[in-house]
Amino acid sequence: MASTSVDFSKKCIVFVTGASRGIGRTIAVELSRRLQQNSIFVLIARSEKGLEETKNLIQEVDKALNVQTIALDLSKPNLVEYTNIFNKVLSSIDKDDIYSALFFHNAGSIGEAKQTTDLIDLQKWSDYYHFNLFSVALLNSTFIKLLRPVAPQLVVVNITSLAGRQPFVNLSMYGSGKAARELFFKALAIEEPNVIVFNYSPGPVDTDMFTTIIEEAQSEEVRNNFKKTKETSILTTSQTVNKMLEILEKGDFKSGDTIDYYDRI
Repeated sequence: MASTSVDFSKKCIVFVTGASRGIGRTIAVELSRRLQQNSIFVLIARSEKGLEETKNLIQEVDKALNVQTIALDLSKPNLVEYTNIFNKVLSSIDKDDIYSALFFHNAGSIGEAKQTTDLIDLQKWSDYYHFNLFSVALLNSTFIKLLRPVAPQLVVVNITSLAGRQPFVNLSMYGSGKAARELFFKALAIEEPNVIVFNYSPGPVDTDMFTTIIEEAQSEEVRNNFKKTKETSILTTSQTVNKMLEILEKGDFKSGDTIDYYDRI
């Protein structure tokens, strides 16, 4: 079986979606402490301001890293636009000696946190899947096709959730999207044996998304349960991201596996 370990000391090009805040920002900043100086970051999110803040945080760690920011609304998937963006990035960088190309599919949204029988707005379902699944499929295809000639090692990381494997009250829209995405990447792993595919479930993390559930879930019990978790056992983005990066460095998983933060305590 091919090794699944990633050597961050070799030159890498790293794409991160949802890089303007939360887990995405932390992936970029924590990786910048590990990466070889000639490596390249491509940070993708809607917020130009948030992306600039993430870029500044990376450059505080290492000014030699090449950081590109792309303000992009992933709720409107567009294959032509994605292809143009990738080609533009690839034409602007030094491609020599890139060993690993990594894509962190991190961007995601909760959708509507309601009872399943109240999820009757077709537009909201459509918007949810365009952002959380369809854009992911198109970005992933573009990444693999255009980076395969550039880097000997391709790595795809999908940020998933326990809600995609276990039902939670009020989280059927969110969970169904995570489940679909996870299975999509498991299929990728068997189709593409030369691509390292890793589904990482970060545990309960102190992010805006977690706060949204506390504030907006329809069920009072769900709101209270999440509030209690936030007060007692929530993880920081740094805790969970560093665990994920350690697993990638060790490579002690099979391509396509799903690993939760708590699996490796």
